Amino acid sequence: MGGVLRSPSVPGPSAAELQEREDARKAQEEEKALLAQQKDEEERKKIAEMQMMQQRKRGQRYGGMRSLLAEREDPEMGVKKTTLG
Repeated sequence: MGGVLRSPSVPGPSAAELQEREDARKAQEEEKALLAQQKDEEERKKIAEMQMMQQRKRGQRYGGMRSLLAEREDPEMGVKKTTLG
């Protein structure tokens, strides 16, 4: 008599639907990983660019002093600049 009074149960998702959900979840995880990797790469490039700028500025700031303090006959004359043209 228990079967007559019970409400009918809804069947679960089919195997194909479960597989589609799993594939969609994996694709989403791969996309997130790819986006994170791209973000990390952009961050590394930005840091490298900033370091290059800092090195260039540091070289401009202190390079002139070093050349003026170098051992030469007449340091007051400054640095001789030669061009190729």
